[in-house]
Amino acid sequence: MSEKVALSSISSNKAGCPHYKRRSKFVTPCCGKVYTCRFCHDENETHPVNRKDVTELVCTNCNTRQPVQAECTRCSLRFGKYTCLECKLFDDEDKNQYHCEGCGICRIGGRDRFFHCERCNMCLPNKLKNRHKCVENVSRANCPVCLEDIHTSRIPCHIPECGHLVHRTCFEDLLHSGYYACPTCQQSMLDMTQLWDYLDHEVEMTPMPNDYKTCMVGILCKDCHKESKVKFHVVGLKCLHCGSYNTCRTKEPTSAGEEIPSVDNNGASVSHLEPAVPIVEVAMDEQQPDASAD
Repeated sequence: MSEKVALSSISSNKAGCPHYKRRSKFVTPCCGKVYTCRFCHDENETHPVNRKDVTELVCTNCNTRQPVQAECTRCSLRFGKYTCLECKLFDDEDKNQYHCEGCGICRIGGRDRFFHCERCNMCLPNKLKNRHKCVENVSRANCPVCLEDIHTSRIPCHIPECGHLVHRTCFEDLLHSGYYACPTCQQSMLDMTQLWDYLDHEVEMTPMPNDYKTCMVGILCKDCHKESKVKFHVVGLKCLHCGSYNTCRTKEPTSAGEEIPSVDNNGASVSHLEPAVPIVEVAMDEQQPDASAD
């Protein structure tokens, strides 16, 4: 059959799987079975497949087994409107896919809307060019919430000010649960000015008992990373440098006239000390890079 087959002439039940609309199936190199995509394989097998190791595919129209290529050698059917032979990716849905040489994979969202940061080693929105904190190879890690891979994930990521990545869905779940701090470094992920103003008012309206009015504590701010010596208050402990309440105690409370002993190298890690700020829900200011196409 030399005449090309129109994509619309193929029945919809052969047009892919729940993950992708495509006109071919892969012969997986790991177990020799036939699946429409790597997700279908991984959901049904006990081992993952590396899509770049795939060398053969099967046409869903004529069932011909053949090397990976853009069109069927027998019926000339094009396997996907978007085709990337380097990633072995075929997709009939228009998602503004493009292949990024720096990332080494296909992305969605449109090449003109993103740039590749060489230090972060990932694609980021153009609005973040020269305006983001670079973290070397930041996407070559797992999401700190769900522990799933970020670099090849099809789920977009949120980029807080600290530069660490969190899946967008996981970020939203954190906010809905009342957590605002980065799971990796504990820095605030949003503009907390409104909350800090509210806590200032709460401190002012909540006088401490006389026994605690002269009680001083040493704190470390998780936002500016500076130490302060402040009056103890049950509502929260405010950083003297940046005004943040995202702080933790580093030294035991003392009276105002006593010296606070230094914490040696055997002291407790601040990440394990009691947070000094109540956990509340804050509105989201969203930033995100594009997701993987496959």
